[in-house]
Amino acid sequence: MFGNLFKKKDPIEKFWQYFIDHEKELYNFREEDIERLFRDLYILINKVNNQLVFSMPKPLIDEKREFTISGSGIGNNFPDVIRLVEAAPEMERFTIIAFNQRNDDEHGTASNDIEITRDDVFFNYTYDQEYSAFYLTLYIKGFDEKNDNYYAVVFDLLEIVIGEYVLGTEITEIEFKKYDHEDDLLPINNLPKILEDIKKGSY
Repeated sequence: MFGNLFKKKDPIEKFWQYFIDHEKELYNFREEDIERLFRDLYILINKVNNQLVFSMPKPLIDEKREFTISGSGIGNNFPDVIRLVEAAPEMERFTIIAFNQRNDDEHGTASNDIEITRDDVFFNYTYDQEYSAFYLTLYIKGFDEKNDNYYAVVFDLLEIVIGEYVLGTEITEIEFKKYDHEDDLLPINNLPKILEDIKKGSY
């Protein structure tokens, strides 16, 4: 009896309770409120897992606002993302999304003075059917292996092309190389279909 009386509230429950309590403010997205609201949400999400992050674009879709929870591209965080999203209450104003989604409208990404577009990245691959292992080699225009910022931007581009969950669960290993006009390379836009074909067993 006393154990239940003093039991701490689950951090996932606390996160969504705060979200419900401030749903209207989050939906309205006023600049004077958002810094405080996001700060509080980050404190609460860190109690679930300090590597989880979230994003909330300003544009509405069908009068609803999207709220995406990401595992920062780290596979070990994915179960916590799934647990958190599955625990989300039904809300009229929000669509809760697990993982950064593939975005066919986005052409590229940039960070730390490095910009990479879909046109800058090519690939080849091998697939080990016995172990369901997909080995990806990327060839990137202007790539500098000594500059760590390149890796982060390329990973961001891969999330745009195939989505965070597919990147974290269906790619076994990635090798990065500088593009030097090699033959028989595929444009990065072909990667989603190849992965889908493998998943369907039509490889």
